Amino acid sequence: MEAQSLHISVDTDYGSGQIWCEKYDPYDPLSLPTAHSWIPEVYAPLMETGTATPMLLFQGAIYPNSRMKNVLLRGVDPHQTVMNVSTSALATTTEGHIPIAVGHRMAEIIDVRDGDVFTMQWRDGQGTYDARDAEVVHIFMTENSTIDIGNIWVDLTVLQEITRLENEATMLVVDKTYRGDIPESSWTYMSLYVLTTDLREMMKMENAGGSIMYGILMAFALLAIFDTQVLAIWRRKKEMGTLLALGMTRTMLIKLFTLEGSLYGLFAVILATLYGTPLLVWNNWVGLTMPMDVDSLGMAFPQTLFPEYSVGLILGTIIVALFSVTITSYLPVRKLAKLNPTDALRGKID
Repeated sequence: MEAQSLHISVDTDYGSGQIWCEKYDPYDPLSLPTAHSWIPEVYAPLMETGTATPMLLFQGAIYPNSRMKNVLLRGVDPHQTVMNVSTSALATTTEGHIPIAVGHRMAEIIDVRDGDVFTMQWRDGQGTYDARDAEVVHIFMTENSTIDIGNIWVDLTVLQEITRLENEATMLVVDKTYRGDIPESSWTYMSLYVLTTDLREMMKMENAGGSIMYGILMAFALLAIFDTQVLAIWRRKKEMGTLLALGMTRTMLIKLFTLEGSLYGLFAVILATLYGTPLLVWNNWVGLTMPMDVDSLGMAFPQTLFPEYSVGLILGTIIVALFSVTITSYLPVRKLAKLNPTDALRGKID
């Protein structure tokens, strides 16, 4: 979930980072009407080379099918390539209407299709209410619901004109492939690490819950191995006494039965590989479809998750399992240290 959500966010929204104007605070919607300013000249080279693209965020309302819905107007350059969002259709010329693009989820919510026209209202930078008809020129597909639901995409130049905010923007989105230095200015550069803080914190909580479940399942498995070793000692006590009578030391006997328990773990790894590998490959091919609507989470999650199996994850799991099995096999065998060969031959163990 974390890897795919990060990939989607970087591809469609975050890039390699964002540069925010001084007044922009995504956690304070009341500051959004004033969250815009002139783009500092130091960022002009980044925009000229297509490394960064400006975006103007503005509050508005739409009235599709005689209904009202508050929306966030996103003004972007139709020819931008920084974000993997289909915005080229915004350059379409319409007859007296403002061309807009919406995501497929938003289109379903407000029940519109390509070519539909409805009224769009906003309050410009001077505080004056204004309204015009908007025409849906494109409905795009995206896995990122945060830039889809409640969002209307508009040509940046058009949005700046109707809001009387010429040459102003809320942020700059930096291309995901850019690894150079970001010029300093009154605007604040938000790195990808900062932008994904919420995602990482949520994944930490999810991992904590998963670790508890992993520990419970591992405890059940180790308990079964422990019981198996105890049963083996009880049923093979004469064999142990014979080995001790023939000259095997207690240390060697403990090592022998501990090794036997470890081999059980090794055989289990081989068996699990035989049936588990095809299962994991199939799961990685078809994915795991979530049983709920992930759009309600308010984050960039795909409906179908595809697991990622790293070499470190596979080897780490095998090492932890083998180490745990070895320790669990050793614990019941410690009793052999006090075993009397004559008692063992008679089948007696205190």
